[in-house]
Amino acid sequence: MELSFRQVRYFVATAEAGQVSRAALACNVSQSSITVAIASLEEMLGCRLFIRQSRGMRLTAEGERFLRHCHAILRSVEDATEIGPGVPGEVAGRVRLGVTDTIAGYVLPPLWRKLRRTFPKIALEVAEVANPEIEEALCSDRLDLVMLLTSNAAPSPRLDYDPLISSPRRLWVSSRSALADRGSLSLAELGGDYILPTMEEHAGLIGRYWERHGFAPQILFRCHTLEAVRSMVANDLGVTILSDLVYRPWSLEGRRVVRVDLKEPAPTADVGIARARGCTPGPAVAAFLALAKSETSTPR
Repeated sequence: MELSFRQVRYFVATAEAGQVSRAALACNVSQSSITVAIASLEEMLGCRLFIRQSRGMRLTAEGERFLRHCHAILRSVEDATEIGPGVPGEVAGRVRLGVTDTIAGYVLPPLWRKLRRTFPKIALEVAEVANPEIEEALCSDRLDLVMLLTSNAAPSPRLDYDPLISSPRRLWVSSRSALADRGSLSLAELGGDYILPTMEEHAGLIGRYWERHGFAPQILFRCHTLEAVRSMVANDLGVTILSDLVYRPWSLEGRRVVRVDLKEPAPTADVGIARARGCTPGPAVAAFLALAKSETSTPR
């Protein structure tokens, strides 16, 4: 029996989602396809890759080691498919890009890597900016573009916006929580403590969502660092509502975070690129815009 790329994809999706149902949704296949692929892998390797639990799938030690190899396979395939035609690479110039905190950590790195490989003659100059600085930086020509969470920022009539990503927000809970087994939850069912992220105007946006639905959580901690929020949720100190864009299933201590759908859908986290209205982008900026749109067109 030979290892297939499909099996690798299905295994990684299950390891990251922690549930066969979510992995099937991410891969756009049936749950039986995922189950058969994992069973075939375990038979081929002669070991168990997952421990089946009522709350999902947990990697064994052998599964953790195999996952590292699978990530290496996926990276190699990605590298191989990034070899593109020579013409786009001839575009040269400078792009002065501003990014907000969340974009810098969760959107920019793979895009920057792709830009270097596709357009090696484009120099990308990146600076972190806060939402209040964006309009002035663009309209004074200090920056060409700013990538930001457009859903969290008030739109400006002096700027144009190119949409990139729309990511749903869900409830994050610890895999140890009784809520982790629920397919969906209403805000009224939450109770307990809440961890409130405060980065990029999130607190104001989520506060308005709570108000619309008459929800007043007991806030245990307000935090500006996503990894701290993730760790607190994973350690079952409280719950939070955040987008799939920033979701990762494991905390720094190796504890798992599970996503649960909300019956009152929260506002999506929308990523876009802002630029000064009426400003015609040069070849380098136009090439970066086109690349950003193509690389973020697949739902996350």
